[in-house]
Amino acid sequence: MSSYGLESVHADLTAVLADTVRVLEANGISYSVMCGTLLGAVRHQGFIPWDDDVDLVMTRESYERFAMLYPAQRGADYRLDLTDTWVPRVRKADGDAFVDIFILDPLPDSAFARRWKLLRLRTLQGMLKTNTDYTRFSLAKRLLLHATHLLGMPFSRETKLRWYQQIARSGSGKQVHMSNGAFGLLNMPFDREWFVDTESVPFEQLAVRMPHHADAVLTQLYGPNYMVPPPEAERKPLHLDR
Repeated sequence: MSSYGLESVHADLTAVLADTVRVLEANGISYSVMCGTLLGAVRHQGFIPWDDDVDLVMTRESYERFAMLYPAQRGADYRLDLTDTWVPRVRKADGDAFVDIFILDPLPDSAFARRWKLLRLRTLQGMLKTNTDYTRFSLAKRLLLHATHLLGMPFSRETKLRWYQQIARSGSGKQVHMSNGAFGLLNMPFDREWFVDTESVPFEQLAVRMPHHADAVLTQLYGPNYMVPPPEAERKPLHLDR
């Protein structure tokens, strides 16, 4: 048994991923594994042993098609959840396992337009956050999160999500970004071409899609030494018990 104790978590995540990929592949919808899941596919041919989530990425057009088709084609134990955060999730109905779906939208070429878009998205993320563990943040970030939380209180969740989607889609540019990514990922630019072509790779007992330009994507995400695992002390789940 792995010393990380995540075998049951990985089994549940694999089941959710399998149902998601089944519908994507059956309908010819382009997608890729992303972030730690992409790194796991390349470096471990499955989960990073201490990872505890699954990330996919797709274009806005691909996501909208998936969101339209998945509810009618999903397995009985799964659902597309739009109620937890601003990130769509395929979730196991009777458990905590889910797959995050990140969406690629334009990142404006103009520095001012880029900063303005990111500022509004980050503000709305703060307005949408619930049950925030403020102890994980510096004093400055705590104050910012608390201020945006108060700013969002007069508005319904549906209104804030509608604003978020309108801003995420907006703009034009040569590059794209994960418009529903976390603070640190929002401003990370990717070339559109990196995600145009994908290839099938093993992931646990499944086959999943990754970008043909996986090296460029992973270098952007983690730096050129992404194949080198972190020190043992840093090999910890990032999402459990939050």
